[in-house]
Amino acid sequence: MIPELYEQCLPLVGVSTTEHLGRIEPLAAQRFAVAAGALQSDAPHPLLLSSVMGWHAGPDESELYPDGTAHGFVPGVPLEDVRLMGAGQDLEFHEQPRMGSEVTLETTVSDVQLKHGRSGDLLLIHLTRRYTAADGTLLTTCRETFIAR
Repeated sequence: MIPELYEQCLPLVGVSTTEHLGRIEPLAAQRFAVAAGALQSDAPHPLLLSSVMGWHAGPDESELYPDGTAHGFVPGVPLEDVRLMGAGQDLEFHEQPRMGSEVTLETTVSDVQLKHGRSGDLLLIHLTRRYTAADGTLLTTCRETFIAR
């Protein structure tokens, strides 16, 4: 199953998708600051952008994969029959996000790798997520890896 998924993912390397996330609302930024144990300020915490997995109400539970991942979480990658686990992030902060900013997310499948572990095959999916303000200012770059088993 994993080798087949790897073959399906290879054509996706280098492919980007873009979505408008919405406006950074003060209440959401304040809630994130409280949850992160950060001091309140007039500017959103820099981790806010990459930490919020979805800026909408979210799908119904019936629309989630068995591991709780939302459909489309990794654009174009068919994850129906695997479990997805986070394997780390590398964050680069370019500009401080501003309260009220409209944010767009560009997600690129940077690489996929087929690995053979002691417990079987696994797939490493490398993504680059770029968060930009409405004027095109790059706010944050998040390079992250997921393991599909």
